[in-house]
Amino acid sequence: MGSRSGLAAAVVLVLCSSACVTVQERDSRPAPHRRPQRQVDPASVVVDTPRFEGEAAYAYFDGNTGRALSFDDVLARAHGADVVVIGEQHDQAVHHELQRRVVAALAAPNVRLTVGFEMLSWGYQGALDRLASGQLDADAFAAEIDWKKAWGFPFELYRPIFQAAVAGQAGLVALNAPRELVRAVRQKGLANISAEELRQLPDLDLGDALHREWFSGVFASGGHPATPSDVDAFYVAQVVWDESMADGAARALERGAEQVIVIAGAGHVARGRGVPQRVERRRPGVRVLSLVPLTGVDGDNAIDRLRQAVVNGEADILVVPRFEREIDL
Repeated sequence: MGSRSGLAAAVVLVLCSSACVTVQERDSRPAPHRRPQRQVDPASVVVDTPRFEGEAAYAYFDGNTGRALSFDDVLARAHGADVVVIGEQHDQAVHHELQRRVVAALAAPNVRLTVGFEMLSWGYQGALDRLASGQLDADAFAAEIDWKKAWGFPFELYRPIFQAAVAGQAGLVALNAPRELVRAVRQKGLANISAEELRQLPDLDLGDALHREWFSGVFASGGHPATPSDVDAFYVAQVVWDESMADGAARALERGAEQVIVIAGAGHVARGRGVPQRVERRRPGVRVLSLVPLTGVDGDNAIDRLRQAVVNGEADILVVPRFEREIDL
């Protein structure tokens, strides 16, 4: 599955299972902080050839230049960031192994690290706290919250990430808005939800034309027929999730975390206009680093895929999983 079709499928799956929100109004306030549009001449982009030294499972690249990086280079950049956002395609074991490795490398008892998860809404925070404090182990945590109902993708993919965070004495935070809240927005519209429901929503920037254009393209590439109002509904749901995660990451910093790692779908990370830009709006001057693993990359298309990802500005660091390990480590 290619990265665009895979991303589109993931967007549709996650949003259909959570909320499809209809909104009739546009944000007319002055434009908040938004990253400038990336201007890159595709002909000027020369990317290095992916090389997997020894048993290395990944090749790493600078997302601005296409230059090859080592894992030590990646960690050096990550150590210099306040927020590290790591994307995933939810069903890819190799993406979750990348996340585990980064969490394990950054977590340490003398670092106030918080790891936040798209997969869990705010109501699961108590169970996460008990997991972080050692009152629950990972499997007991999954059983208590009924992981399959809470998220759906196999817990086996995520267990090592939680274990690495707990072993490094990191805090854990649920980043997503509750499904019932987003459902209320869908059923009533933003103008008609209750004051209590409105209070729970994070500040929403619905006016980023570049983000909306990107989302519409991803949606269309998935081959799903939709009216403009359908796309608008999906887009507002996407923004509610983006803003909820960004708000959670910003609040973790306010509570004293020295660094926050956000584990989220690649669609919330791509081109920096989802979670990264929205964290920056809340915390001016914050240093955000994004990592996105590519999908469907092989020896024939790797250079073209990397070049296009650099042109698009998909992430600060692009990661190519070892070709024969794309599906399962």
